[in-house]
Parts: sequence; C-alpha cells; structure tokens
Amino acid sequence: MMNFFVKLIGALLLLLSATVFGFYLSNRLRLRRDFMLAFAAFLTNLETNIRYTPDNIITLVKRSAPNYLSDVFCTESQIFSEYWAESVEKIPKSYGLKADDYALLSEFGKLLGTTDIEGQLKHIELYKTLFNNSLDNSNIEYKNKGKLYRLLGFFCGAVLSIMFI
Repeated sequence: MMNFFVKLIGALLLLLSATVFGFYLSNRLRLRRDFMLAFAAFLTNLETNIRYTPDNIITLVKRSAPNYLSDVFCTESQIFSEYWAESVEKIPKSYGLKADDYALLSEFGKLLGTTDIEGQLKHIELYKTLFNNSLDNSNIEYKNKGKLYRLLGFFCGAVLSIMFI
C-alpha cells in the first residue's frame, strides 16, 4: 500500500513538472510577442522624439524606451553604435527572442544617429515595418504553438505518469 502511495506521488510530480514545462515554453512565446509589441511602441516614441526634440540620439533612445527596458541602456559616454550593441547584448534571454530578432535589433542601431533627421525617420519607418512583420509572426506563433505547448506538456506528463504507475 505504501509503495503504491509513493508511486502515485511520483506520478503526480511528474505530471506537474511536465505541465509546468509546457507552460514555461508557452510563456516564452508570449514574452517574445510582448517584447516585439513594446519595441514597436518604442520605435513610434523614438520617431516622435527625433522629430520634435533636439537632444542627442542616446538621450532620445533612453527617453523613448519602455520602463522595463530602462536598465538595458548603458552610459552616454560612448559612440552610439557601441552603446546600442551593448544594450542589445543586455536584453535578457528570458524574453525568448530568436537569433533573427537579435540580428534585427543589432542592425537597427548600426545606422541610427548617423544621418540627418529625415534619414533617421526613414530608417525608423523601415524598421517599424520589419518589426511589425516580426510582431505578426510572434502573434501567430503564440496563438498556434502556445496552446500546443501547454497541452503537450500536460499530456506528456500524463502518459509518463501512467507508465510510471
């Protein structure tokens, strides 16, 4: 009797851990989507600040950034492309960004601040389109794969639990 009780507890823990892992994977997809949404808003804010504020580009980027990304940005005593590269490297892996997302973010900062205001606005407009495409892809991925990961985690845990008992 005691042996069955121990197996039952082990099976429940196995079911719970597989389910939690499925929810974790689903949450990473949601965090990527939320990051892309926040970055699209950042680009809009940056575009407005560049158009109406005469500050340097680093100050404008800091002012335009969402609050939860404010710790990503570095000091102002360096070249903007270096500043941006360091900032992209500081984005936590927990956001679930893909290598393509990091590459797009890095490319965005390479040319920003190197042209006149109109050139910067056109650069931002181009990257708004690219990030909106990534946002659409992350929305589709979250809708399709998010539920799949949650259900797959639960059902894999259930199958393993049954096999364990």
